[in-house]
Amino acid sequence: MKNVDEEILKQRAAAEQFEKRRFSQETIEKENEQSIFQGEILINQIPVTFQEKLLIEEKIGIWMPEDFEAIPEEAIAEIYLLGNKPELVMGNSYLNFSIGFHYTQHEVPNEYMGDFLKIARLTLERCGPKVRIMSEKVRQVGNHTVSSLELISHTVTDSVYNIMFFSSLEGKILIGFINFNHKFTKRYLPIAKEMLTSFRFVEDEQEGGEE
Repeated sequence: MKNVDEEILKQRAAAEQFEKRRFSQETIEKENEQSIFQGEILINQIPVTFQEKLLIEEKIGIWMPEDFEAIPEEAIAEIYLLGNKPELVMGNSYLNFSIGFHYTQHEVPNEYMGDFLKIARLTLERCGPKVRIMSEKVRQVGNHTVSSLELISHTVTDSVYNIMFFSSLEGKILIGFINFNHKFTKRYLPIAKEMLTSFRFVEDEQEGGEE
């Protein structure tokens, strides 16, 4: 019985050491040298394959983990208790981040999307001290203006890092977001930023091919 107990303790110690290595600064720095555009990368020593997925009736494309799937509507409703829930949230069972989109009925032409960032920031800041804006950016993606915000929000139990991005799709506002627990920022933020840079409009590619 003593030998069995010793073996269990050894296995437990080995598992604890493995968990420490997974989230160590050395591991994170080494993994951050990888790019999602390589196809497969390590995230805390777990191999994850990335690929582009076409969403919103194949009108947009963005890179994400290959096994990300749409979260059921009931689960989305449980997460977004105050309403204004997105139509699409995607994730998997072993990574602590998700991506989603909310295609609104608010009409804002593409040429005004740079100014829309001011409205979005003001709206978020009115949420109070639970939201802290970290950075903002406006860039061109093909023929579209895409503005984005990085922010930290707080729940009762956790802090969440969010990258929100805004664009005009067929004249209506499309809001995208990538979020994860703040404690995973060092590893997940570089990944989220690459995902954002991969965001594109399929119609831009089609128009380019017709020229």
